[in-house]
Amino acid sequence: MALPRVSTASTNTNTLVSAARFVITADRMAEISFSELSGITSEVEVAEYLSSNRLGVSLSKQFGRTKPATVVLKRGVDQDLALWTWHQEVLAGQPTARRSCSLMLLDMAGVIKQTYDLINAWPSKLDISAMSAGDSKPSIATVTLTCEQIDVKQR
Repeated sequence: MALPRVSTASTNTNTLVSAARFVITADRMAEISFSELSGITSEVEVAEYLSSNRLGVSLSKQFGRTKPATVVLKRGVDQDLALWTWHQEVLAGQPTARRSCSLMLLDMAGVIKQTYDLINAWPSKLDISAMSAGDSKPSIATVTLTCEQIDVKQR
């Protein structure tokens, strides 16, 4: 498979990003392609802070604990066992299962439109959809990657 090309288009910040394919690359792992990105979640809990002084009681909302960032991706089930093997490493408690990887959003021509760096990512959930004998509908693998941090690379 040919390597993705980096876009040389202008860096107009008003251009919407769309993708035809999503690819995860990491050290010690083959490239994995996905057909759907269900979502990227980054969240900070809200902490309420109650204080009082001579003017009265005030309630303010502050930054709370950060929740681990997650990325949910989907792909058709095929003979490639890279996701399953990676998830098995997590189930076995192997520290090397945490991998920094890149999630690339590619257009129809294979040009990278945006890249997200997932720091210390690991597949916390792997779900294979139901299958029926004789059904022509493909089974879908859904993976949730949990990571310590997500950084977006500007193009």
